Amino acid sequence: MQPLLAIHARIAHITLRDPTRRNALDAAALGTLREHLAAVATDASVDVLVLAGEGPAFCAGFDLAACAEEPRRVEPLLAGLSACVQVLRALDVPVVARVQGAALAGGCALLTGCDFVVAARDAQLGYPTHRIGISPAISIPSLASRMGAGARALLMGNDILDGQTAHARGLVTHVVDAEGLDAEVDALVARLLQKGPAAMRATKRWIRTVEERGAGDLGAVPPRDPAAMAQARDASMALASGEEFATMLRAFWASRAQTR
Repeated sequence: MQPLLAIHARIAHITLRDPTRRNALDAAALGTLREHLAAVATDASVDVLVLAGEGPAFCAGFDLAACAEEPRRVEPLLAGLSACVQVLRALDVPVVARVQGAALAGGCALLTGCDFVVAARDAQLGYPTHRIGISPAISIPSLASRMGAGARALLMGNDILDGQTAHARGLVTHVVDAEGLDAEVDALVARLLQKGPAAMRATKRWIRTVEERGAGDLGAVPPRDPAAMAQARDASMALASGEEFATMLRAFWASRAQTR
């Protein structure tokens, strides 16, 4: 099932809808997601976007089944993911992610495009990509903007963080028990809707301006610099065409098949 867009009462909801595969992303899903984000960007009635995943997981990353058969199929997935993150960060309205269960690899990358990440304490977030021979470089610009120096350890260590730890390290903005997730998201959205929508849009535009200039504490690599985003994407895609990725991905997928 493809991601669903629903707009009501100034709120856009985009929901990833493939719960049996933990909302794993394939090329079609990424294409639909990008279309929905573009629709939100041009809809003047929308003042807040909520990004969520149906079922027990937010998003477990890419659909690796097809990639295990032909590893270079991951290249359009990386390009599609990079495009979605860039569109998320370019939206003028605040973006709230609702995270339960797994938000891994590509799923975690989506969070870096959001302004607020509301996660369950027992959620699992991170980039377990090195074990299949691919780099999470695609997330470096946007993750560094969110976590600062802490992004280095997360990306290099490939650790999986629970929601509480992710909150302490700056990846998550709000953390609650799983049963309180909807109430926390609703309360946050209600607070955002009480603010001046023109002021909120202006604030996001100025944040982007500062990021693009790379000013102050944001460091030497502007997190939304198109060239930096393109270079990060290309670094990940270069590994996707290599033998290490093909070999490690096939071994990983075969081990998963044996445990089912």
